[in-house]
Amino acid sequence: MNERLIEEVVAEVRRRQALERPTALLLGRAPARELGFHYVTEGDYAAVVIGSLTACRLLHLPDETVTQALLLGKPVYLCPEGLEYRQYSHTSNRVLWSRLLAAERQLKQLGVQFLEQNTKGGGTGKLLTADEVRRRLREGLPIEGRLTPLARDIMEGKA
Repeated sequence: MNERLIEEVVAEVRRRQALERPTALLLGRAPARELGFHYVTEGDYAAVVIGSLTACRLLHLPDETVTQALLLGKPVYLCPEGLEYRQYSHTSNRVLWSRLLAAERQLKQLGVQFLEQNTKGGGTGKLLTADEVRRRLREGLPIEGRLTPLARDIMEGKA
């Protein structure tokens, strides 16, 4: 068969698939998992996907782009695996850590949807108790999963 023809057909199929998917304005790096969007960096979009976010940028959200999308009623999604500051849970200053968690809560209150990765059981992660959070902080392990209210207070330095 003609290799050039095959390449052209494959390119056309990919182009048409991209057109069939809704467009999302991508902020940061593209998520590692497929979300079903065709990503754009400008122009019309149906949603906003925040693929990665530095600690500094999190503290300054919502920015103009996110605010405009929320005002227009467009969905805004954030991939928690792209929250780079979470890797510093055991070394971070507690006041800074508390502000970062508060910034996450504020985004949720404004309507930003966090795309939690499903676990095998279909939930959004293990429920961590205060004792488990203390142990993980002592051992320098990441804090991932849902937190009890007391565990959240410990993370924020209130308990």
